[in-house]
Amino acid sequence: MSFGDVLILMIIVGMSVFWWQQDTFHRRALALAKSACDRAGVQLLDDSVGMRRLRLRRSNGHFIIERHFGFEFSPSGAARYPGLIVFYGSGVHSVDLDLSRTLAD
Repeated sequence: MSFGDVLILMIIVGMSVFWWQQDTFHRRALALAKSACDRAGVQLLDDSVGMRRLRLRRSNGHFIIERHFGFEFSPSGAARYPGLIVFYGSGVHSVDLDLSRTLAD
């Protein structure tokens, strides 16, 4: 194998690992969104979450990946409100259902 072949193989393996990790975070975000909506007594719309942001973030002198997953929920099924799940590295930083907006409407 030449250096170019090894480099291409390393890139493919790296992309595969990254894709697998993203899928794992997506599944965790969906489970967290379902759980948060159940606890709040609202309906998770479309039964889905989507990636909103992916970036490198500096934390305690190290770089970590910050992931934002968005979803929509509704207390009555008539209006849609945004929710957000944020991961810092491998941990959950926040799960936000802006319920104050639903009460004002």
